[in-house]
Order: sequence, then structure tokens, then C-alpha cells
Amino acid sequence: MIKQWIAEILNPFSDSLFALVMAVPMSAVRCIFLGILALLALWVFTMPPQYPGEGEGKSIIRNDLRLFALGILILQAFFYIIF
Repeated sequence: MIKQWIAEILNPFSDSLFALVMAVPMSAVRCIFLGILALLALWVFTMPPQYPGEGEGKSIIRNDLRLFALGILILQAFFYIIF
């Protein structure tokens, strides 16, 4: 009885929220998502270089953790575009 009463109260809110979400075109959602990934990649790239075992002497560019983070972001964007 209480569940049905709560469902009746929330039904108009859920219907309006569903209509609002469905009104957003998928192309806009893709652009927003890829824009967020691009901003995150820019932020990662502007960070100072970070090397595993920093302070041990060798600093090889391929050991920079930022490159791996950028690679993961690019891979995530690639899979999002495909699927």
C-alpha cells in the first residue's frame, strides 16, 4: 500500500525526467562525452612528467606515466566511437 502510494507520487517526476533525457540527441551526448575525455587528456598532458621509481636516475620518455594515461584515454574514446 505504501509502495503504491510512493510510486503514484514519483510517477509524474519519472515521466518528465524520462522525456527530458530522451529529448537530448545522441550526437550531442557523444560530443559532450568526447569533449570530457579531451579535457581530461589535456589535463593529464599538462601535468609534470611522472616516472615509476623516480629519483633512481634514468628518466626515459617511454616510461612516462602520462603517455600511458593518454593511451588509455584514446583507447576509451576509440571504443566509445565504435560501440
